[in-house]
Amino acid sequence: MEVQGRRWLLREGDCFLVAPGLAFVLGSDLTSHPRPADEVFAGCGDMPFARLDAGAGLDMVCLGGRMDLPPSAGLLIEVLPPVSVIAADNPAAARIGWLLDRLEAEQREGRPGAAAMSAQIMQMVFIELIRSVPETDGSGWLAALSDPRIGAALRAMHREPGRNWQLEDLAGISHLSRSRFAARFRASVGRSPIEYLTNLRMMLARKALARPGASVSTVAAELGYASESAFSFAFRRVTGTTPRQAAREAA
Repeated sequence: MEVQGRRWLLREGDCFLVAPGLAFVLGSDLTSHPRPADEVFAGCGDMPFARLDAGAGLDMVCLGGRMDLPPSAGLLIEVLPPVSVIAADNPAAARIGWLLDRLEAEQREGRPGAAAMSAQIMQMVFIELIRSVPETDGSGWLAALSDPRIGAALRAMHREPGRNWQLEDLAGISHLSRSRFAARFRASVGRSPIEYLTNLRMMLARKALARPGASVSTVAAELGYASESAFSFAFRRVTGTTPRQAAREAA
């Protein structure tokens, strides 16, 4: 596999995840000109499978898919390395392989509810892949959860995002001084604790604003903002749009 000029040798049973917006090439000979995916999959009809006859040699079967994530998944997307490869001897690869077998069966059999089952299976595949990211990439909030000090503060923020968190509170949870906690948090997560909390709140706000009948004032109060204007200012600074615009787009 080749992504942005870097190559990985894939073996039977390996799994991989390519981050959003990146093109990739699969082949047994990457020196030849690759065929575009839309050409490979042309003429498949309703079946999401294609057969590419590349000549002599063993057959290679590749199962996969693309997951379109909502804007509220920004925290997940930002921790993804460009490419994650889970080797076949990793227990996660065996679980993903079983899920992909189920996905293939659902697609081939076309039984009632196949679309719903396929969507759920892809979510489970994505969770397994996300769980393996800390093993391949030691940065970001997901990897920082394994730090007993910083992970405790992260879990506290996720449990109570609307609490009026102060740096002293989070440092106390981590059993560190303010200065040591702030430095260690930034080194592990890549941003300050307050920046992280604000981004977490705005991610949750996007999801909350998509609820039918949700009001900006109610969402602001749920996330710990004393006024709608303060919430709107923070929301626009992080997302580039206003809460009302986000609610209209979600509707």
